[in-house]
Amino acid sequence: MKKYFIIAAAAALALASCAKFETYTETNDELIPIAFSNYTPKPLSRVGDTYVSSNTLVDGKQFAVYAWQTANGSFLSATPGTPNFMNPAKVTYNNDNSTGEGNTYTPVRFWPAGDTPSNLSFTAYYPYADSGTGITAPTFSGNVGAYAFTAQAAAANMVDFCVADVVNDQVYGNTNKTSGNNYKGTVNLPFKHMLTKVQFKFKKATGLGTTTVIELVDAELSGIKTTGTLTATYAPKNPAGVNVLGTTSYAWSGQATPAGYEVTLNAVDPESGSGIALTESASTVADADIFLMVPQTIAADTQKLNVTWNVKVFDTAENASNHASETNVGTNGLLSITPNTASLSFYSDLKVSDTNDTPLGSAIQWNRNDFITYTITIGPKPIWFTATVDDWATEQNGYFNAQ
Repeated sequence: MKKYFIIAAAAALALASCAKFETYTETNDELIPIAFSNYTPKPLSRVGDTYVSSNTLVDGKQFAVYAWQTANGSFLSATPGTPNFMNPAKVTYNNDNSTGEGNTYTPVRFWPAGDTPSNLSFTAYYPYADSGTGITAPTFSGNVGAYAFTAQAAAANMVDFCVADVVNDQVYGNTNKTSGNNYKGTVNLPFKHMLTKVQFKFKKATGLGTTTVIELVDAELSGIKTTGTLTATYAPKNPAGVNVLGTTSYAWSGQATPAGYEVTLNAVDPESGSGIALTESASTVADADIFLMVPQTIAADTQKLNVTWNVKVFDTAENASNHASETNVGTNGLLSITPNTASLSFYSDLKVSDTNDTPLGSAIQWNRNDFITYTITIGPKPIWFTATVDDWATEQNGYFNAQ
């Protein structure tokens, strides 16, 4: 199942202004601090071990803001070079945005003043941290940010790497706004997801009866590419104009370093030999099993899901329900236990469907911002019997005369 959904909202993170001006052309003789807000086109998922189901950043986490300063009316170039105004500002998010105040960064920067103030253009990435995110600070050469990225070794530690579209040619009093953010002097940063969100659900095949238990023991991913470079490029609006936003595009390249991942199955220990009994309804997905992957092409039989499960047959439905984790045949009504393994190729075995469950064919691409859920149905192929009986041979007649 492949899901797409767009949610737009605003969360204001403004600093108090020292003065009010109705238009950007008025003289700005006082120092007006630059503040930032954010919104995302889809919910931000994870920062460190914090899972978020809304579309705001995580309270207390940081994002890094870069800014270029150009002369009034000159407009940001498509290849602006190294940021010359903020490089970067490290902004700490505060989700109490009722007044537009509360986010902090040091040193605070101020809007250019004067009758014809300079223009400022901004981009940002999230989350910012000294370590543990896998995000390398961007370089600027013919682009507005090239980021080297390495996915974390466990799903529970993966971060929701986001980059903000360029907000170009801003001046105080004419900054881009949303319906939820009307604070003058506040730059609204439109963050976009750079990774692919992948999760797995498992269920028991139908028609197996109540005395058969399907016990999922282990699930592991292999061959998943974990590194790559995300490059953002910018195209100015033509004709250009102050507060007329250009277009930012993103591309991944150099995906490499294949690795394996353990699906934790709600903390089941595969070494114990006992897993979780599946039902005919798809299992829920634990936070620790939500993967934020480097977007990549799914090559034939390279990326795989390796699954181990047991088929257990009990004498009664009651014993099957009460003793599903039993491992000793002959105990608690367990008649037999059969271990199984399967190596499923994402290319040839695991199909992706849209929201109408219409088959789309083999999964050949994990794209930036995709949300993909794989549902795996497990069960033995029952042995069925039919019977036929040969027709009687053609009737034969015999004659005997008794005298």
